[in-house]
Amino acid sequence: MKKSFILVMVALFMLVFTGSVFAASWSPDFGKPRALEAAKNQGYFIWQDKNGIHLRTTAKGGTHVFRGIIQTNGQFTDINKTRLEKKDTFKLVNPFKNKIEFRFNTANGVDGFDFDVADGKKVQFELFMDGQRISSDKIYIGEDNWHPETNKFKIYRS
Repeated sequence: MKKSFILVMVALFMLVFTGSVFAASWSPDFGKPRALEAAKNQGYFIWQDKNGIHLRTTAKGGTHVFRGIIQTNGQFTDINKTRLEKKDTFKLVNPFKNKIEFRFNTANGVDGFDFDVADGKKVQFELFMDGQRISSDKIYIGEDNWHPETNKFKIYRS
């Protein structure tokens, strides 16, 4: 319990004082964002649990294009797509398996993927919507719906 409290406090400290970098441990769960409801909120929803790291998108008021780059200093493993349609793209960019690029056309549903990281200490996200850098208030991290300072941020393993 004490260790979890310390990890949460360190994560909050890093969020407040690190500029464009959001830091949290992905060792303990940081639960599914409460704001994730198809067609009610719009943006990216990121969380981690015993099954890995999860990224979802949802939109309201029509179709929006969600695009992003995710990188790690390890290798992405156990990648599973969720509810992707024919026009959605998702790929590991290089043979090192440390960079993912994706593009989803999301309307009232939920699109996304799950993954884990082997031999790495960080995951960096750079997220866009409709060809523009997405506002950080449309990025929801963990069950408390934390928002990073910018659309480019990192999550660190403790």
